[in-house]
Amino acid sequence: MEIRNFLTDDVKSLGIMLYVDNSPKMLEEFSWLYKSWIYSGCYHTSDLLVVHHPEVGKDLPNEPGIILIPCLPKAVAGTPFEDYHFYNSIGCLSGEHVDATAAQYEYLLRTDADVFLTRHLADFRPSFPVHGRGLYHSSDDFKNNMLNFCQRHGVKHFSSFGCGSSLLASSDLMLPFLRRQIHWCEVLLEAFGKDEKNWGKWPGWFRGVTTMYAAEIAANEAYWEMLYRGRERILDVESDLDELIDSMTLHIHAVTTDRCFSKYKLREGEYQSVDPDALDRSRIPQYCQWLALATVEQVKQEVRYPW
Repeated sequence: MEIRNFLTDDVKSLGIMLYVDNSPKMLEEFSWLYKSWIYSGCYHTSDLLVVHHPEVGKDLPNEPGIILIPCLPKAVAGTPFEDYHFYNSIGCLSGEHVDATAAQYEYLLRTDADVFLTRHLADFRPSFPVHGRGLYHSSDDFKNNMLNFCQRHGVKHFSSFGCGSSLLASSDLMLPFLRRQIHWCEVLLEAFGKDEKNWGKWPGWFRGVTTMYAAEIAANEAYWEMLYRGRERILDVESDLDELIDSMTLHIHAVTTDRCFSKYKLREGEYQSVDPDALDRSRIPQYCQWLALATVEQVKQEVRYPW
């Protein structure tokens, strides 16, 4: 079944998958993604598949192109994922509640809520998987532990490090990939154990980025499909890179930083005196800053969004 644009009858071939938990911060971050989806024109060619905590459904937009799928968190007491809430961003995107809907799209983008889409994503449909940037992979401690873990668990690692966080691929590849990523999350968390003394420390081998480690393992496990011709470190461009938005800047991630654009500085009120009209939206940090500061109605009016 083809998904079509309500206004133009054009085929929408991309589903953008994310999870929104019952958190004011996540709702705020989703608003950035939502506004960028509108402003970039991606709403013409893609849908947002928003898997969400049932309590926040009333706070999310109910419009054409936005598919709301309620799902209780998976990282709860009594599961292997308790005390690791980041797991919900992966675990809630796979299963009977979402798979059939996701499979209707030729392509899927698995991402987080705190991202900004650009106009270059609107018609970008790759022949091979396109990976994000996982900024966890630089230290020797990480690399040695990753290789040792894979060896112990019978996975051939092809030294493709740092290939998480986001992923854009055909739905035929994405859906089984998510299942393997979930599997490796469980194995990794079991290996880290319950004692915080064994959880490591950033930027070395660290429990706090288990979902990205799991993505890297799943990608290397399926190397010939996911990485051999895959495009690495394309998505998740850092929000504090003071560069022009070039044609390869498809997707920007609000990374942990004190430099603009910083979601932490935004929440501390440091951008309250900024005049949004004075921002240069052709540059990565100011594009993010403008979208974070602008209201939904301002964005809709500027691009004549029909809903």
